[in-house]
Amino acid sequence: MIQVRPFWILVALPALALAGCFGQETKTSDPECDLDISNLSGNWISLKGGGTGKDVADPFARIQFTTEGDKGTAVYTAGQVAPGNPATNKYDYDRVSVSESGEALYSINMFKDKSRQRIQRLKKDNRRLDVKFEGRLYVTIDKNRCALTLKDFYVTYVKGEETMDSNPTGIRTYLRSTEELSFVHCSEPGQLYPFAMENPRWGQRGDPPLDKKSGIFAKEPIWFHYVDKNFAGSAAEVLEKKRKAGVAATDGCTYDFELWARDRRVATAQKLAVEPSDKGKLTWKTQHTFDKSSADGIFMEMHRYMTCAEGGRTLLGNSCMVVWPERERTAEEKAAAAAGGKKKKKRK
Repeated sequence: MIQVRPFWILVALPALALAGCFGQETKTSDPECDLDISNLSGNWISLKGGGTGKDVADPFARIQFTTEGDKGTAVYTAGQVAPGNPATNKYDYDRVSVSESGEALYSINMFKDKSRQRIQRLKKDNRRLDVKFEGRLYVTIDKNRCALTLKDFYVTYVKGEETMDSNPTGIRTYLRSTEELSFVHCSEPGQLYPFAMENPRWGQRGDPPLDKKSGIFAKEPIWFHYVDKNFAGSAAEVLEKKRKAGVAATDGCTYDFELWARDRRVATAQKLAVEPSDKGKLTWKTQHTFDKSSADGIFMEMHRYMTCAEGGRTLLGNSCMVVWPERERTAEEKAAAAAGGKKKKKRK
């Protein structure tokens, strides 16, 4: 039984630079196709039906392969997170085997936080078909198009019996992409906020962040701020946690970040340096202006990095959020909004 579940995509997507053509009739095998199923690398984007008889690129379902020696890994996005949310989950797969027929199997354990004994018990006790124990990707090379075919499945167990079913993206063709897209996991959801000012007052009675759906306007600059968590423990423990999180500086290390929008780099916000205060505090913030409104929402990411003598440049975390910029306001609307803000301040 193939289980069909809702899958949503953005309607308006920028053109993607893809290596190869799609939407054409299958041609004869390309003698110059040198793809090696045991040594795949690079970024690949899926194709889906465009409603006009031609395939179109779907960057929400994309995959990045890496091969080091005999080990093969892949980061796979598996489609859009949810309706109205232009973000993707990212999953780390390991290559398990390559068959004699040239089909590579990649797998991911969906219960990494549970012991083997606990998983075995869950397999026997589970009664639901939608509980995913393992993800499996079957990858083959399409020599006719010098492309990849991916079959996206998950494995569940009902009363101990293994059952395999299709994920929403199912079986698709993937073409190599020359466009760089983000494959960094969102490790810090809910820790990136938009503000009207560079230095908001923090605290319970401080300056509130802008509303994600009604407080951001095209052509008006805002400030994205990384908001750190509250850490528990002794003073020494808290300081160590802050250093690992990148909100307190470590001697001899430098810090920078990148801003991404719709899975693409914001050209004006790359490797922006972050200097510690006199007390060693690190504040991550940047100004940004949206050129136009977006009813579909824009997925924003802040990739934060630390560079030390030992270890080089390493990722501290990726904070992310979705915003819905409104249309550009008229001068009258801006004046009315400013007047309303002044009245609220007087009441305080």
